[in-house]
Amino acid sequence: MKFSHIFLLSTTFSLIYTSGAFGASVSFSPTGSQLDNDLIPDLSTNIGESLNFSFFLDTTGLNANLTSLELLFAQDSTELETLSVSRTDADIAAFPNFGGVPAPGTIPSAIFSRSGPGIAPNTLVEIVVATYLVQSELINDGLPDQSVTVISATDANGTDVTALFEPVSQSLDVQPVPESSFPLSLLTFGAIGFTFIKHKKSSQ
Repeated sequence: MKFSHIFLLSTTFSLIYTSGAFGASVSFSPTGSQLDNDLIPDLSTNIGESLNFSFFLDTTGLNANLTSLELLFAQDSTELETLSVSRTDADIAAFPNFGGVPAPGTIPSAIFSRSGPGIAPNTLVEIVVATYLVQSELINDGLPDQSVTVISATDANGTDVTALFEPVSQSLDVQPVPESSFPLSLLTFGAIGFTFIKHKKSSQ
């Protein structure tokens, strides 16, 4: 695993720990932040930029190895084009059986299934890394541009542990970086000041 991935893994674990989330989950980073009035976290970016994402599996709270996992993944390809995506060595070793099928959705979606010897309880593992290119149709439409949802999860005892995953889904809205109003304000202030000086000189 690359050093950058180790650093991101430790940083993400710290964020999960400090936020009080102590249950199993599948998540991605960066998580974004609340930049507008809708409920979806946002990530500001620019057209033509590359975005690097890491996806994590956390088995906190499980009683046996997680041996089977189905994830629904959705991505708005009009705003984010996939440049590269790969499973980590840890994911491949834990879940050698892997496959995906298209799924219905408002944006391109697929269900990815993985199974195998699995991941031990109370473990945080980076499972996928991806790089996206921000497309010219980037827009703040208040809709998810990327989401991942746990469809089903089973442990080594054959127990359905889907209900132990919390939250069950994560979404992100990628949007343009807001234009700064500072330059316009500065020009307006300068114009007012120039008019004031000109008026003062003409009255002398």
